[in-house]
Amino acid sequence: MKNVAIIISTSNKEKAVAAATLAGVSRKNKFFGDVKLIFFGPSERFIADNDETIMKLINDYNSAGDSKAIACKLVATNLNLLDRLDKVSLVKLDMVGPIIKDLAEKDYEFLTF
Repeated sequence: MKNVAIIISTSNKEKAVAAATLAGVSRKNKFFGDVKLIFFGPSERFIADNDETIMKLINDYNSAGDSKAIACKLVATNLNLLDRLDKVSLVKLDMVGPIIKDLAEKDYEFLTF
């Protein structure tokens, strides 16, 4: 069964909600072998702003598996969001570039929103 990484980079809330919903539902219902949820770029503002809808979807995703959603630490720094994102327990802050490289080497499929 294929593994997927869902990368949310959009600043469009409707797209971000659709992608985060897909991640949680896919993980809960085991549509794929593994599902990774990565916030990268402007989408990290939804987390920093504690957007109620996005935070619920992240919680749903986290609750359905054994790993947390990830947000890019470097992007957070560049967007001056690091302090706010660092306080969010639902998301793991990490350098996303090496994670994406690792997932590509493990033949994950990428869905980018």
